[in-house]
Amino acid sequence: MPRVRTVLLDAGGVLLDLDYRFVQRLIAARGCDADVATLQESEAHARTSIERRVREGGRSSEAWRDYFRYLLSRVGADPGWTEEVIDVLWDAHHRVGLWTVAIDGAVETVRELRQAGYKVGVVSNAEGRVEQDLRSAGFDGLLETVVDSHVVGVEKPDPRIFAIALERLGAESSSSVFLGDVPAVDVEGARGAGIAPILLDRHGLYPDAPAPRLRTIAELPAYLASLQPLE
Repeated sequence: MPRVRTVLLDAGGVLLDLDYRFVQRLIAARGCDADVATLQESEAHARTSIERRVREGGRSSEAWRDYFRYLLSRVGADPGWTEEVIDVLWDAHHRVGLWTVAIDGAVETVRELRQAGYKVGVVSNAEGRVEQDLRSAGFDGLLETVVDSHVVGVEKPDPRIFAIALERLGAESSSSVFLGDVPAVDVEGARGAGIAPILLDRHGLYPDAPAPRLRTIAELPAYLASLQPLE
Protein backbone atom coordinates (compact mmCIF):
# COMPACT_ATOMS: atom_id res chain seq x y z
CA MET A 1 0.00 0.00 0.00
CA PRO A 2 1.15 3.63 -0.34
CA ARG A 3 2.93 5.23 2.58
CA VAL A 4 0.52 5.53 5.50
CA ARG A 5 -0.07 9.17 6.34
CA THR A 6 -3.38 9.11 8.22
CA VAL A 7 -4.42 7.02 11.21
CA LEU A 8 -8.09 6.87 12.14
CA LEU A 9 -9.08 5.32 15.46
CA ASP A 10 -12.22 4.09 17.14
CA ALA A 11 -12.91 5.58 20.58
CA GLY A 12 -14.65 3.04 22.85
CA GLY A 13 -12.59 -0.13 23.18
CA VAL A 14 -9.57 1.41 21.45
CA LEU A 15 -8.87 4.71 23.21
CA LEU A 16 -11.46 4.68 25.99
CA ASP A 17 -12.62 1.99 28.38
CA LEU A 18 -15.89 1.71 30.19
CA ASP A 19 -15.75 3.18 33.70
CA TYR A 20 -15.75 -0.22 35.36
CA ARG A 21 -15.55 1.18 38.87
CA PHE A 22 -18.78 3.11 38.33
CA VAL A 23 -20.51 -0.04 37.10
CA GLN A 24 -19.02 -2.00 40.00
CA ARG A 25 -20.43 0.43 42.57
CA LEU A 26 -23.81 0.42 40.86
CA ILE A 27 -24.24 -3.35 40.96
CA ALA A 28 -22.57 -3.76 44.38
CA ALA A 29 -25.32 -1.56 45.83
CA ARG A 30 -27.75 -4.24 44.62
CA GLY A 31 -25.81 -7.15 46.09
CA CYS A 32 -23.76 -8.23 43.05
CA ASP A 33 -20.10 -8.65 43.95
CA ALA A 34 -17.93 -8.47 40.80
CA ASP A 35 -14.38 -7.17 40.67
CA VAL A 36 -13.02 -4.91 37.94
CA ALA A 37 -11.13 -7.74 36.19
CA THR A 38 -14.35 -9.76 35.90
CA LEU A 39 -16.20 -6.73 34.54
CA GLN A 40 -13.46 -6.12 31.98
CA GLU A 41 -13.59 -9.68 30.70
CA SER A 42 -17.39 -9.64 30.60
CA GLU A 43 -17.42 -6.33 28.73
CA ALA A 44 -15.13 -7.73 26.05
CA HIS A 45 -17.50 -10.64 25.49
CA ALA A 46 -20.50 -8.31 25.57
CA ARG A 47 -19.07 -6.48 22.56
CA THR A 48 -19.76 -9.59 20.52
CA SER A 49 -23.46 -8.69 20.83
CA ILE A 50 -22.73 -5.59 18.76
CA GLU A 51 -20.98 -7.76 16.20
CA ARG A 52 -24.01 -10.07 15.98
CA ARG A 53 -26.51 -7.22 15.71
CA VAL A 54 -24.67 -5.68 12.75
CA ARG A 55 -24.12 -9.06 11.06
CA GLU A 56 -27.88 -9.59 11.27
CA GLY A 57 -28.54 -6.31 9.47
CA GLY A 58 -29.08 -4.04 12.47
CA ARG A 59 -27.20 -1.00 13.69
CA SER A 60 -24.62 -0.93 16.44
CA SER A 61 -26.58 1.80 18.23
CA GLU A 62 -29.47 -0.67 18.58
CA ALA A 63 -27.33 -3.09 20.59
CA TRP A 64 -27.07 -0.95 23.76
CA ARG A 65 -29.46 -2.97 25.92
CA ASP A 66 -28.31 -6.34 24.52
CA TYR A 67 -24.73 -5.33 25.27
CA PHE A 68 -25.40 -4.47 28.90
CA ARG A 69 -27.73 -7.44 29.44
CA TYR A 70 -24.91 -9.70 28.28
CA LEU A 71 -22.33 -7.94 30.44
CA LEU A 72 -24.49 -7.95 33.56
CA SER A 73 -25.63 -11.55 33.14
CA ARG A 74 -22.01 -12.73 32.91
CA VAL A 75 -21.17 -11.18 36.27
CA GLY A 76 -24.21 -12.69 37.99
CA ALA A 77 -26.60 -9.74 38.07
CA ASP A 78 -30.14 -10.45 39.21
CA PRO A 79 -32.47 -10.30 36.16
CA GLY A 80 -35.02 -8.64 38.42
CA TRP A 81 -33.04 -5.39 38.51
CA THR A 82 -31.00 -5.63 35.32
CA GLU A 83 -33.31 -3.43 33.23
CA GLU A 84 -33.39 -0.78 35.96
CA VAL A 85 -29.59 -0.68 36.04
CA ILE A 86 -29.41 -0.39 32.26
CA ASP A 87 -31.71 2.63 32.48
CA VAL A 88 -29.39 4.18 35.08
CA LEU A 89 -26.38 3.50 32.86
CA TRP A 90 -28.09 5.07 29.85
CA ASP A 91 -28.84 8.21 31.85
CA ALA A 92 -25.30 8.37 33.24
CA HIS A 93 -23.82 7.92 29.78
CA HIS A 94 -25.64 11.00 28.52
CA ARG A 95 -25.00 13.11 31.63
CA VAL A 96 -21.38 12.35 32.51
CA GLY A 97 -20.23 9.64 30.09
CA LEU A 98 -19.45 5.98 30.68
CA TRP A 99 -16.50 5.44 28.32
CA THR A 100 -14.28 7.94 30.08
CA VAL A 101 -11.12 6.07 31.12
CA ALA A 102 -8.10 6.12 28.82
CA ILE A 103 -6.95 2.61 27.92
CA ASP A 104 -3.44 1.83 29.11
CA GLY A 105 -0.93 3.20 26.64
CA ALA A 106 -3.50 4.94 24.44
CA VAL A 107 -2.58 8.56 25.18
CA GLU A 108 1.10 7.78 24.80
CA THR A 109 0.51 5.94 21.52
CA VAL A 110 -1.50 8.80 19.99
CA ARG A 111 1.19 11.25 21.06
CA GLU A 112 3.83 9.02 19.45
CA LEU A 113 1.84 8.86 16.21
CA ARG A 114 1.52 12.64 16.08
CA GLN A 115 5.23 13.07 16.75
CA ALA A 116 5.95 10.64 13.92
CA GLY A 117 4.05 12.93 11.54
CA TYR A 118 0.79 11.03 11.08
CA LYS A 119 -2.55 12.79 10.83
CA VAL A 120 -4.68 11.29 13.59
CA GLY A 121 -8.46 11.36 13.98
CA VAL A 122 -11.30 9.44 15.60
CA VAL A 123 -14.36 7.87 13.98
CA SER A 124 -16.79 6.69 16.63
CA ASN A 125 -20.32 5.38 16.90
CA ALA A 126 -21.30 7.47 19.89
CA GLU A 127 -24.08 9.48 21.49
CA GLY A 128 -22.86 13.02 21.08
CA ARG A 129 -20.27 13.48 23.81
CA VAL A 130 -17.27 11.40 22.72
CA GLU A 131 -15.13 14.44 21.87
CA GLN A 132 -15.66 15.81 25.37
CA ASP A 133 -14.88 12.42 26.93
CA LEU A 134 -11.66 12.11 24.93
CA ARG A 135 -10.51 15.55 26.06
CA SER A 136 -11.24 14.70 29.69
CA ALA A 137 -9.35 11.40 29.40
CA GLY A 138 -6.12 13.10 28.34
CA PHE A 139 -6.37 13.30 24.54
CA ASP A 140 -6.88 17.06 24.41
CA GLY A 141 -4.79 18.55 21.61
CA LEU A 142 -3.73 15.15 20.24
CA LEU A 143 -6.60 14.45 17.83
CA GLU A 144 -7.07 16.49 14.66
CA THR A 145 -10.71 15.56 14.25
CA VAL A 146 -13.36 13.56 16.10
CA VAL A 147 -16.30 12.28 14.06
CA ASP A 148 -19.20 11.34 16.34
CA SER A 149 -21.97 9.38 14.60
CA HIS A 150 -24.68 11.10 16.64
CA VAL A 151 -23.44 14.50 15.54
CA VAL A 152 -22.97 13.72 11.84
CA GLY A 153 -26.04 11.48 11.46
CA VAL A 154 -24.37 8.38 10.03
CA GLU A 155 -22.69 5.48 11.81
CA LYS A 156 -20.17 2.76 11.05
CA PRO A 157 -20.04 0.54 9.05
CA ASP A 158 -21.48 3.09 6.61
CA PRO A 159 -18.47 4.32 4.60
CA ARG A 160 -19.82 7.86 4.62
CA ILE A 161 -18.70 8.41 8.21
CA PHE A 162 -15.13 7.57 7.23
CA ALA A 163 -15.39 9.92 4.25
CA ILE A 164 -16.28 12.76 6.63
CA ALA A 165 -13.10 12.15 8.61
CA LEU A 166 -10.93 11.97 5.50
CA GLU A 167 -12.42 15.21 4.15
CA ARG A 168 -11.81 17.03 7.42
CA LEU A 169 -8.20 15.86 7.45
CA GLY A 170 -7.55 16.43 3.76
CA ALA A 171 -6.54 12.77 3.58
CA GLU A 172 -6.76 10.01 1.00
CA SER A 173 -8.30 6.63 1.77
CA SER A 174 -5.46 4.82 0.01
CA SER A 175 -2.89 6.18 2.47
CA SER A 176 -5.03 5.74 5.59
CA VAL A 177 -5.63 3.01 8.15
CA PHE A 178 -8.38 2.53 10.70
CA LEU A 179 -7.99 0.74 14.03
CA GLY A 180 -11.20 -0.58 15.57
CA ASP A 181 -12.33 -3.43 17.79
CA VAL A 182 -15.57 -4.85 16.32
CA PRO A 183 -15.04 -6.61 12.96
CA ALA A 184 -18.54 -6.16 11.50
CA VAL A 185 -18.50 -2.47 12.35
CA ASP A 186 -14.89 -1.43 12.06
CA VAL A 187 -13.14 -3.83 9.69
CA GLU A 188 -16.03 -3.99 7.23
CA GLY A 189 -16.73 -0.28 7.53
CA ALA A 190 -13.15 0.78 6.88
CA ARG A 191 -12.74 -1.63 3.99
CA GLY A 192 -15.96 -0.33 2.43
CA ALA A 193 -14.48 3.16 2.57
CA GLY A 194 -11.27 2.03 0.87
CA ILE A 195 -9.28 2.29 4.10
CA ALA A 196 -6.97 -0.49 5.32
CA PRO A 197 -8.49 -1.96 8.51
CA ILE A 198 -6.61 -3.10 11.61
CA LEU A 199 -8.38 -4.93 14.45
CA LEU A 200 -7.52 -4.31 18.08
CA ASP A 201 -8.39 -7.69 19.58
CA ARG A 202 -7.35 -7.18 23.20
CA HIS A 203 -8.97 -10.39 24.45
CA GLY A 204 -8.35 -12.70 21.48
CA LEU A 205 -12.02 -13.02 20.57
CA TYR A 206 -11.67 -12.79 16.78
CA PRO A 207 -8.90 -15.15 15.61
CA ASP A 208 -10.48 -15.44 12.16
CA ALA A 209 -11.08 -11.74 11.57
CA PRO A 210 -10.18 -10.69 8.01
CA ALA A 211 -7.69 -8.05 9.09
CA PRO A 212 -4.33 -7.74 10.84
CA ARG A 213 -4.81 -8.05 14.61
CA LEU A 214 -3.06 -6.24 17.44
CA ARG A 215 -3.41 -7.15 21.11
CA THR A 216 -2.51 -3.70 22.48
CA ILE A 217 -2.70 -0.22 21.02
CA ALA A 218 0.96 0.27 21.95
CA GLU A 219 1.84 -2.12 19.09
CA LEU A 220 0.38 0.25 16.50
CA PRO A 221 3.37 2.54 15.78
CA ALA A 222 5.70 -0.39 15.12
CA TYR A 223 3.09 -2.09 12.97
CA LEU A 224 2.66 1.06 10.88
CA ALA A 225 6.41 1.40 10.52
CA SER A 226 6.51 -2.14 9.11
CA LEU A 227 4.04 -1.12 6.38
CA GLN A 228 6.03 1.81 5.10
CA PRO A 229 7.71 1.26 1.72
CA LEU A 230 11.46 1.49 1.52
CA GLU A 231 12.75 4.82 0.34
